[in-house]
Amino acid sequence: MTAIELLAFDSNGGALKGHRLPLAGPGSSCSLRLRSLPGASGVHLALTNGEGVLLRVEVAAESDEWVEVDIDWDAGGRWSVASAGRRVLQLPIEDANAPLPPLRPAYRARQLDVALLVDGTMRAETATLLADRKLWGAHAEQLVALIEGLTAAMRADLRVAVIAFGDRLVPATSAPDLRPAYHLDPAEPEARTLRPMDSGQLRARLLSLRPTSGGDLVDALADALAACRQLRWRNGARKLLVVTGDSPGYSIRWPAPWGSNAQVRENDVDVEAAALHREGVELVSLYHAPAIDAATFEFVRPFVDHARMQYLRLASRPGLCFAAGALDPAAAVRALTSRVPVLGRGASPGILGGPGRGRQHRK
Repeated sequence: MTAIELLAFDSNGGALKGHRLPLAGPGSSCSLRLRSLPGASGVHLALTNGEGVLLRVEVAAESDEWVEVDIDWDAGGRWSVASAGRRVLQLPIEDANAPLPPLRPAYRARQLDVALLVDGTMRAETATLLADRKLWGAHAEQLVALIEGLTAAMRADLRVAVIAFGDRLVPATSAPDLRPAYHLDPAEPEARTLRPMDSGQLRARLLSLRPTSGGDLVDALADALAACRQLRWRNGARKLLVVTGDSPGYSIRWPAPWGSNAQVRENDVDVEAAALHREGVELVSLYHAPAIDAATFEFVRPFVDHARMQYLRLASRPGLCFAAGALDPAAAVRALTSRVPVLGRGASPGILGGPGRGRQHRK
């Protein structure tokens, strides 16, 4: 009989390969234990017989969580997968439904490419943060310290791009305070480049950024992520994208609360994050939690929760999402240099951990 294999990682995120399952043919079943990859939102199970994929299934899971899975191959040759208390989604077997490739951070690289995405609309109290030179200057110093610390820890040759995002003009808007100063800054694609910068040059670039109105809650974060796909990332470099802000971008799968978005959008944050992951770019997010008074808390909480969860989802793993108000650059450097062999995004192949609750049995 042809062996049935599961595509999974070895222990500790080693090689992705086929692992033979203890299935004796139609009428048998088995239980498995798998751990989801750091950064993944589920486990992708692909069963093969050496000639092609027989079954694709996604099992919902948190990042780095253990999952118990029961696989049943009934007497009629049909497959079913169950996992107690979890959502299980069966997919068509075609390659178009294969998971994103895993990302293996280039910890040993001696080149470091960093794109800093700055939300020009983020607010501190009632004013745009970038308009308060003291507050923005303090945060800029934290960003400089973060990049300095990581460059020193890696002993790397550094290139940096700094891009700010606002939004496009909301149709039929006339109020001056709702008219964005820019969509992306720099506006010209050729000016958005990774280039060598020392600490003084990086500081000066950050302090030169202008504040802007976003008009509505959803801003041009997805467009900024799309622009970063066009940067000339170096082959072999460690590639990092750091988002700092409080405005969410447009998402089809996880839409913002009603009334948050007044425009037709071209790009989607989750699509762009997945494309950057495919290109080997790690995402770091710094979320600026707004100050909320008790009188408006219940009204604004859905909007704040939406933005916070999107910034958490954008990070390549939960440990790379930071609260900007409590950011410790040294701790962030330690998180970025702690070795996590492989990162997932979306549902990814799991790390095989051996049999689950039950052993293989023949019906």
